[in-house]
Order: sequence, then C-alpha cells, then structure tokens
Amino acid sequence: MPRDQIKNQTLEKKLRKYYNLTLDTNNDGVVTWDDFLAAVESIVPKEDAEKNSRLKILRKRLEQNFQKYFADLCEVGDANQDGAIDLDEWLDVMNDIIMHVRQKNAFPEWYEGLHKALFRANEFFDDRNVLKEEFVVMMSTWEIDEEAAKKAYDFITESGKKKMDYNLFSEFMKQFFTNEEQGHVVNMGLDL
Repeated sequence: MPRDQIKNQTLEKKLRKYYNLTLDTNNDGVVTWDDFLAAVESIVPKEDAEKNSRLKILRKRLEQNFQKYFADLCEVGDANQDGAIDLDEWLDVMNDIIMHVRQKNAFPEWYEGLHKALFRANEFFDDRNVLKEEFVVMMSTWEIDEEAAKKAYDFITESGKKKMDYNLFSEFMKQFFTNEEQGHVVNMGLDL
C-alpha cells in the first residue's frame, strides 16, 4: 500500500518514534495485547487499583477500551493476520488515519475512541480545564520529554488562553499526526 500521506521524512520519523514509545512498549518490533497491558499498567498500576475501588473501575474501563482499540487496530491493520501490528502495518494504518484527518478534520471513529480513553484515564482535577502540569504527566506516560510537553501545551492552549479539554486535546493530536514541519513544537521533539 503506498503511503501517500507520509511522504515527508519529518512526519515518518515522528511516527516511527511514536510507535516505539507508545505502542511497542517491550521493543520487540511488534505490537501485541501484551504491549497494551503494559500501557494500562503504566497509567493505572494493578497494585494501586487493588487498593482503591475508583482506580479499579478506571483500570477496568481502560482495559476494555484498549481491548476494543487493539481489536479494531488488528481488524484494519493486521495485513498478515498474525494477531500483531508491526511498524509497517502501523504506518499503513496511520497513512489512512492522516488522510481521514486531512479530508474531514476528524479521526476515524474507531481511532477517536482510543484518544478519549487515554484522556479519560488520567487523574485531572477538572477534565474541562486540564492544567499544564497534568498534561505533562499524561505525556510522560508516553515517554515524552517534560520540556517538550510544556511547550506543546503552551502552543495548543495559546499560553493558557484556551482551556485544555478533550476537544482541544483531540485537536492537538490531529496536529501532531499531520504536522510535517521539522522542529515544530507540536511534534514534541519526536521528529529530531
């Protein structure tokens, strides 16, 4: 499948790093359900969930959302039907997602669900106005540099003039996945 939406080297480099940091958590070259379980564990540790009923519910919902996303990802992207998503398969999926975003200014519905789940899984004081520090913590679960996350937050909120809610977070992610300008703050350093 030609990747007509990922022609730019900056975009491809960023997407490759994003895959390695956020999806292929054990660095074995493929994304499996085990990688998603590791992500759940980094967001809501099982030990914490066992001690707190609210966290237990949060973890269960996150697992359910991730199971759905992983199943959807395999349905649209697992070209060789091995139950795993390798980097090339993921880049093909991202090519389609980027095309969808560029044409409709929205993520495909199946993919949007992942971002909603990630956003809701965080411990925000007010999810209609996420603070910079909270955004940085959320990005740190993806191994994003703290300073890069702070700069990205300032950029997308226009230095606090806009409130960071889910809609602004979604806009941020759309810009992240479509931006081709090397060194742009929205890339959070993953293009360098």
